[in-house]
Amino acid sequence: MYFRNRTLAVKVNIMVFIFLLLFISNSYCAKIQFHPILSITGEYTDNFLQTKSNKNDEFLTKYGADLSFGIIDKKANLFLVYKPEYTDHNEYKFYDTWKHDVSLAASYQLSKNTSLTFSDEFVRDLNQSARTNNFETHDTNKTFLGVVHQFGKKDSFGINYTYNFDLYDEPNLDEFKTHKPSVFLGYWFSPKWGFDTNFSYSKTKYDISNNDPETLSGDVRVLHMINKHFDVYAKYAQSLTDQNSGDHDVYYPSLGFDWKPTDDSGITFGIGILLQNWAMPGDYDKERFFFELDMYKVFDFTKKSQLSITGESGYSDIDPEAASLGFNIYGQAGFRYTYQLLKKLSTNMKGSYRVNEYNQPGFDRTDNTLELGAGLVWTPLRWLSVNLSYSFSDFETDAVGRDDYQENKGILTIRLTPVQPVRFDNSNPRASLENQVFSPR
Repeated sequence: MYFRNRTLAVKVNIMVFIFLLLFISNSYCAKIQFHPILSITGEYTDNFLQTKSNKNDEFLTKYGADLSFGIIDKKANLFLVYKPEYTDHNEYKFYDTWKHDVSLAASYQLSKNTSLTFSDEFVRDLNQSARTNNFETHDTNKTFLGVVHQFGKKDSFGINYTYNFDLYDEPNLDEFKTHKPSVFLGYWFSPKWGFDTNFSYSKTKYDISNNDPETLSGDVRVLHMINKHFDVYAKYAQSLTDQNSGDHDVYYPSLGFDWKPTDDSGITFGIGILLQNWAMPGDYDKERFFFELDMYKVFDFTKKSQLSITGESGYSDIDPEAASLGFNIYGQAGFRYTYQLLKKLSTNMKGSYRVNEYNQPGFDRTDNTLELGAGLVWTPLRWLSVNLSYSFSDFETDAVGRDDYQENKGILTIRLTPVQPVRFDNSNPRASLENQVFSPR
């Protein structure tokens, strides 16, 4: 079963890549770009197994590459990225492994006001499970296809489809596949008043469990513009989940505001009451205040210093990091500050905090993760950079079978890149920031 799914994912990527490659290459204006990066990383940790006691230190070396291939046209672009990485452990040799990360991203301007985007990322890796903290080898895949039509200055309509899976080499409760189509609409019926709405349907299939939730979700916001960068809103959201363990309904009325100084940055903040109803014997219904957050902003204080912040909160019928734990409420916030000390030397600091609450009937679990770090980046040559960093992690949980732990890491990375590196137009600054401040599990 694992082989068939991996083969299917690879075949789909290859077929889409070849199709788009041939299509875009027919244009005489197409620009082809290739950007290779090589790196070697030495990492020391004082708590390799992430336990509360009996800590074991470890030194490991990672050999990696980042091979990016792109085709850019006036109406379309295509990017294929392959990131292989081999990890060599000093003591725990049986954890030596290859990581394979293959991603494909494409966009096409169907018309002046209509665009199509496609992305797919497939990762095979060995890492520690969020649920049990055991080392597991698994394949994850995230596929997205979307069409957006702009029919007014602030009016748009879109249709999206996502497909995710997490497949393990050994039987695992967290193995799942999810299909999720969705639509959205934003419309301003006067200069000061408008609304937006989202609807989605998701169906999840577990490999071991037969719970298999199906969720229908929707929300609508009535918006009032205070000025061109600031709106206030009233919102109502609802999700209905049908599952074998007992249906689950969520209702969330709220009030809040949008502040968007630019198209790709700003803060959305709301406060409301989150009500959960469970269709099963027992008093499991819950009611609580909930803060809704979605923020991303970059502050350029001077030519030498910059502060980036990001954060979000929400709830979902499953958490892709620990699918078997079911419904979860999450929130995270982080920052990264950089300062140019000298022409070729810069420093950075970062910090993040994340909360995950799993409150299925029969058990409650809350995970809290604090991350702090600092580093130096030296660029003696245009094609050579050296990064020395330190990070501290503090994880607390009330889960049975998982330990709280603290971990200190020291990391040295040497990176080789072309003299004139390619800068891809489809880079996502927010995604890049979140990859840096939120440690992957």
